[in-house]
Amino acid sequence: MKSDRLTKLCMDYLPLIKSIASKYKEKGVPFEDLVQEGFLGLLEAEKRFDPSKKVKFSTYAFYWIKKKILEAIQREKMQSLDFIELNEEILENLVIEKTYESGDLDISSFNKNLSPLEQKIFKLHFQEGKALSQIAKELGIRREKVRQIKQLIIRKIKINQKLTKDLYAVNTKNV
Repeated sequence: MKSDRLTKLCMDYLPLIKSIASKYKEKGVPFEDLVQEGFLGLLEAEKRFDPSKKVKFSTYAFYWIKKKILEAIQREKMQSLDFIELNEEILENLVIEKTYESGDLDISSFNKNLSPLEQKIFKLHFQEGKALSQIAKELGIRREKVRQIKQLIIRKIKINQKLTKDLYAVNTKNV
């Protein structure tokens, strides 16, 4: 009998759930997922509803439906950002490692283009594989500063690679 009651509840409030979900369908979560989250909010509202408070159930349910939908959007956003940042860091490290292993990056000449702090961070991160937070603690600076310097080093390496390729292309044309 409980499943009949839940089915009726869901069918009765499906238009409300769809109405709320439609307001958020451009936020990166599929509409069907938003509706499912809305149903979870409806069930939460049903569990917590107290008729003695003299509030209409639909008003009470609106809050829980919207809350669950917004939580789903926030989860998706956080997962997407973490995924993007992780992929960027992996790709950057692969570029540096590939360049370093292939011998295209002459460390001794490249180090001349780096400040002493940049040289330390390059050595600790790319050669020793330490995390940015470990480097920050070791050098006594903020993690964000270490990240910024790492990005600067990567830009310098990419510029160095591009210059090397361009010089090679010019020299092979002239031969």
